[in-house]
Amino acid sequence: MDYRIKPEGNPLFFFGRTLYDRERGAMFFNWTASGFTLAFQGKLVAMEAITFSDNYPGEEDNLPWLAVFVDDQPEPCRLVKMDEGTHRYRLFESEASETHTLRVVKRSENSKGRVGLSALTLEGELIPYMPATPRLRLEFIGDSITCGFGNDMTAAEPMFDAAKENGLTAYGAVAAGLLNADFQNVCISGIPLCWASDPHYRLMLPDRPDFVPPVRSMEEHYAYADRNHQEAMGMTQGFTPWDFDRFPPDAIVINLGTNDGFRLRVSGCDPAEEKHFIRRYQAFLHQLRRLNGSAPVIACTLGSMDYYLYDAIEKAVAAYQRETGDAKVFCMKFAPIDPWGEGFGGLGHPNTKTQIRMGHELAAALKPWLAKEETL
Repeated sequence: MDYRIKPEGNPLFFFGRTLYDRERGAMFFNWTASGFTLAFQGKLVAMEAITFSDNYPGEEDNLPWLAVFVDDQPEPCRLVKMDEGTHRYRLFESEASETHTLRVVKRSENSKGRVGLSALTLEGELIPYMPATPRLRLEFIGDSITCGFGNDMTAAEPMFDAAKENGLTAYGAVAAGLLNADFQNVCISGIPLCWASDPHYRLMLPDRPDFVPPVRSMEEHYAYADRNHQEAMGMTQGFTPWDFDRFPPDAIVINLGTNDGFRLRVSGCDPAEEKHFIRRYQAFLHQLRRLNGSAPVIACTLGSMDYYLYDAIEKAVAAYQRETGDAKVFCMKFAPIDPWGEGFGGLGHPNTKTQIRMGHELAAALKPWLAKEETL
């Protein structure tokens, strides 16, 4: 039996931020750790998907990687590397009819290959699936660290490999598991909180003078379901807003400022640019409250790679709290990478060992705040 995916009335349960692309007739689940769940009885489950690669100088074509989980097994039954274009993929097969729950999760990040689900094919039938009501919901907003960039790579590997980026062992997923929470990610490698005060500023790579990295910032992307995908498809305006009622978080974790700090260092450490960052961070906190309401606790974190702007983040939070009286915001600094005890992942990033440690740190920091919420 074939099920075509439509914008409404889907037979599947989608999680994470998703975007229905009407032109391509597919539900895109591009964000780290997003995907879908279904329950079925049968012998075979396959999907038809459309995939786009993303490219960055010095890397091979980046294509998405999916993990497929059966029932409540902690390890995936298979990993699927997507191919460019439209193809059919087997997700599950057995000799006899079986009853299972299947969860398909994108391990790799939004800017390293995008995938949309067009149709589902079963030798059998779908069973109504009702997800359990989560005790807690967490949202993670960040850059490559939040994506799990290169966490399964070694420090010696010179080129990013999407097969070795595992958002399911990044600190957000680890913290959510420790807190028995559902979670979603809004994260892109290289993204800063804000762009430079000069809108014409461009970050040039000295070894690749012909390449200009994309101009994007989280403050310009956060309100939308998937502006990154829509821009990659050629859109310049009219981006689809995210429906914030779909996932009301109990806590929002921001880990931004690493790439802003890099930009400041390579452009001369202008004090005016640091003040600009403080103003934009303060404005971003206002944006989070405007879109998510007053309920969630907001954790303003930095680490574990760079701490240049941590003092600036504390200043931004203090200024925001003086202005608003909002007491449900706090700052936290992740411990830095231990080069001997943990080592490094790909291109200087935290490896899985560091990510797991960060997840434990974050869960411990969030726990008392979330306990306060439960007593209200």
